[in-house]
Amino acid sequence: MTPPHDHVRPSRRDLLLWGGGTLAAASLTSCSFLSTDPSTEKAGAPRSAAAKGKEAPSLAKLAADGKLPKLEERLPKNPVVLQPTEKIGTYGGTWRCALLNASDTPWLGRTLGGENLFRWDPEWNDDQKGLPNVAEKVEASADGRVFTITLREGLKWSDGEPFTADDVVFSVNDVAFNEEINPVTPYVLLSDDERATIKKLDDYTVEFTFSKPTGLFMARLATEGRFTNTPLHYLKQFHKKYNPDVEKLAKQEKYPLWKDLYGAKADGWANADKPTLNPWKIVEPLGKGNRVVAERNPYYWKTDPDGSQLPYLDRVTYDVISEPQVILLKATNGELDFTTRHINSLLNKPVLARDREKGKYHFIDLRNTLMNDMVVALNLNHKNPVLRKIFQNKDFRIGLSHAINREEMIKSIWQRQGEPWQAAPAADSEFYDEEFAKQYIEYDVAKANEYLDKAGLTQKDGEGFRLRPDGKRLTFQVEVASPSPVPFWVDGTNAVCEYWKKVGVDAKVKNEDRSLFYERKDDANEHDATVWSGDGGLKGEMLECRWYFPFSNESNYAELWRKYFESRGTNPDGEKPPPETLKQMEIYWQLLKTPDAEARKELFRQILQISKEQFYAMGVVRVAKTYGIVKNNFRNVPKVIPEAPVFNTPYPVQPAQFFIE
Repeated sequence: MTPPHDHVRPSRRDLLLWGGGTLAAASLTSCSFLSTDPSTEKAGAPRSAAAKGKEAPSLAKLAADGKLPKLEERLPKNPVVLQPTEKIGTYGGTWRCALLNASDTPWLGRTLGGENLFRWDPEWNDDQKGLPNVAEKVEASADGRVFTITLREGLKWSDGEPFTADDVVFSVNDVAFNEEINPVTPYVLLSDDERATIKKLDDYTVEFTFSKPTGLFMARLATEGRFTNTPLHYLKQFHKKYNPDVEKLAKQEKYPLWKDLYGAKADGWANADKPTLNPWKIVEPLGKGNRVVAERNPYYWKTDPDGSQLPYLDRVTYDVISEPQVILLKATNGELDFTTRHINSLLNKPVLARDREKGKYHFIDLRNTLMNDMVVALNLNHKNPVLRKIFQNKDFRIGLSHAINREEMIKSIWQRQGEPWQAAPAADSEFYDEEFAKQYIEYDVAKANEYLDKAGLTQKDGEGFRLRPDGKRLTFQVEVASPSPVPFWVDGTNAVCEYWKKVGVDAKVKNEDRSLFYERKDDANEHDATVWSGDGGLKGEMLECRWYFPFSNESNYAELWRKYFESRGTNPDGEKPPPETLKQMEIYWQLLKTPDAEARKELFRQILQISKEQFYAMGVVRVAKTYGIVKNNFRNVPKVIPEAPVFNTPYPVQPAQFFIE
């Protein structure tokens, strides 16, 4: 199924349905970075010394031989002009990357895919609306109900077929609204639980109409990939509406249902035949071997200020690797050109720093938009009624929080980086609340025991562990996904469990495969407790609310309540939350239909105030800045990049303008 929030971590099944999970398309360096006006080139901007033509030599030869249309026929009427970060580049070369197992599809989306209708403001200063990208403009009605979007005329898919309004209408009416493919309507297309309608006005204009005002639609156009990722001319052969023989075709290709066939063909990472709008197109797909390869899209629709077609790089390759230490070795050997994933831990930084000269790379800064490196969440919807009652007791959670020695963890595990922090917005967020961020973080064993006693857990067994009301020892597992986005999680969780044992709570670490981790918590609700990162700390907070109320499948502390929220109470697997949590949901539903940005912010502050009072989950540490590595001859990578899933880092800095010097 498709999650109702466009920024939710996609499962493997979601990726099949969505076609690769493209996300944000934005830029970073300046407001002219994605300008459509060629005159925006900075005066005196340094150029590469090597000469280059208007297109890659390999494409020029194909065009000269009549095997490819001429460049002017491949580009749209008004191509996007990218202002390079450092200087105009030259053609050729390969961007070498690595994937941590075949499940590492987010890195494919962060490097290959992100060409949405709109993009973020270059500095992500405005997270309420996007700027033109695939679409040239949007006109919104004063009441926030009608959005008229003009597409870029003449833009083509990677196989040369036109991208038109028909593709966008197909993505809505035949995919998003098809209940066999998507049992739950995507949130981006809802207003007060009513579906939007889409109308084709002409070949390059579509009109979205909502029954009631919608406040975040403009922002979601910069994060939502579904509207630009469904080539009608290709996918219709696998769709029941367009192919009456599709069930027979599904059986021939060994899929049980036509929707499974459609999902497989729509997966742009695993299906090399699917056309794309991205700079490079998959030629060696995921799942066919130990490498993924993407090569230049001959119909890519962006140029440099000289009018030369991008991308500069010929291809992008990914070695599929099972161990992070192997990726680290490749990095120190200089075999990765640019990465911000899996190896950029504080623990690895001294190793990477030591080998910089040998590997010929340097560091860049990632501005961390997470509000926490490690959030511990008890399952407030636990299947076991005894554990559920204990976990839902706020005094119990407060006691566990006071039992954690965060300062010691920062010194011993986080390499003396970061500060103790709860699951609350960052200090440089406009929603920062010092009381929220700092509540219950004091390490105080006496106070921890006081709160645990207050929660009714006063009886202990012969080993000093607290007993549940039914007389059994209070014991549970804290589940950690592997591979983990943060390498310190296993050590951090071990430390937390040891602190809790000192106050009589028998908690144990359970390290498990990432896919199993999601199956247990998302679908089965079988988890006791989890560890994950604190998304939604800086910019995009209203789009990423997972820790502030049960908002998405990433709200690990209350999967049943979030199912109620997503379905507005219609999902039989959901559970109506308590009054305070239900009030948050009602406020957010009101926020979604509020067109005024300042009014939305005020409503969101009300949600945060309730979150502070409810104290759903425990934060441990916030690290304000992390890093990536870049080969010294790999150019046009900014020195500072925001890091956030909803920002789709690093794609907003436009990899199409990267080049090797």
